[in-house]
Amino acid sequence: MKKYIVWSFLTLLFIGCGASSSYFVLATPSTIKTYHTNALPTIGVDKISLPEYLQQNKIAIQLSPTQISYKSDIWAGDMETLLTKDLIATIQKSFNNPYVYAYPWNLSKQAGMRVKVSISRFIAYKDTIYLDANWEIYNIKTQQSFSKLFSTTVPTKPDTASVVANMSKAFAKLSTTVTQQIADKF
Repeated sequence: MKKYIVWSFLTLLFIGCGASSSYFVLATPSTIKTYHTNALPTIGVDKISLPEYLQQNKIAIQLSPTQISYKSDIWAGDMETLLTKDLIATIQKSFNNPYVYAYPWNLSKQAGMRVKVSISRFIAYKDTIYLDANWEIYNIKTQQSFSKLFSTTVPTKPDTASVVANMSKAFAKLSTTVTQQIADKF
């Protein structure tokens, strides 16, 4: 009888361990357009602001205009931090410039540029990924800023892997647009 109880307990333990969630991250684009500038200043990137449903660490899907559902799959980290690091890496690679940091960087008096991104919608709804955001590039030295709205859609399938892959494409479009504006301003 003891063997049966122990065996049953171990079986349930292993079955429970096998029912874990999958962890996802957005993919970084494999090719990034590069820009050549003479003297790009140090760039600070503020932590990207996200809607509340993306701060739950679960992958959210919009079911109707007024209903959001969470999948059992989860993000492999805090989305604000992951997206901010991804944007920093894209800017670094685009300009071949290692002087792109998370803002504030304790050198606030150093001349440079500050980038702020606020995402208001980033979700799969029906067969489409929607990404709506606004961003601002602020020149710390001249105290001039440039702001713009951004909106894109990417088709998707309903499975989590497709949703995440297409969210990656949508965020890559945003990162590319912000990087292009930095290139245009300097």
